[in-house]
Amino acid sequence: MESAIKTVVTVFLKSSKGKENLGEKDFQSLVKNQLKNILTDTDSTEAVKTMRQGLDSDKDGKVSFPEYLKLIGYIAESFSGRCFSEKETQVASSVHETPAEVPTVTNVEPKDGKQEEPVKEEVAAKVQEEEDEEEGEKAEAVEEIGDLIRA
Repeated sequence: MESAIKTVVTVFLKSSKGKENLGEKDFQSLVKNQLKNILTDTDSTEAVKTMRQGLDSDKDGKVSFPEYLKLIGYIAESFSGRCFSEKETQVASSVHETPAEVPTVTNVEPKDGKQEEPVKEEVAAKVQEEEDEEEGEKAEAVEEIGDLIRA
């Protein structure tokens, strides 16, 4: 985890050329070169501009380090949602069940800085669903054991 944090900081500092903020070109370059395998439309100048404007909470036309961290946090949260979904699919296929359809975020471009909530809600709903399924399975197992004892 330490190396991940160092990488996040180092990428920002290199991209900003040691300044406190990423300008338009610096941000475009960072997204295109560092996030092309995670984000969609990284080659689209307009899409990256929209993302930058969404992150720019103080509307100074630049992305500060805290604003950049919001992007990193959003991407990490979205990625973790996909990992939960993939894990569930693997577990379900190993038990020969069809996995529940889970909405996943494929476009992780924050436009208004408030798109983090749907991801949190999706993850929370999925965790609750898993807990409910586990409780149902436990109840069935207890019932089966009770039937075996009575037999």
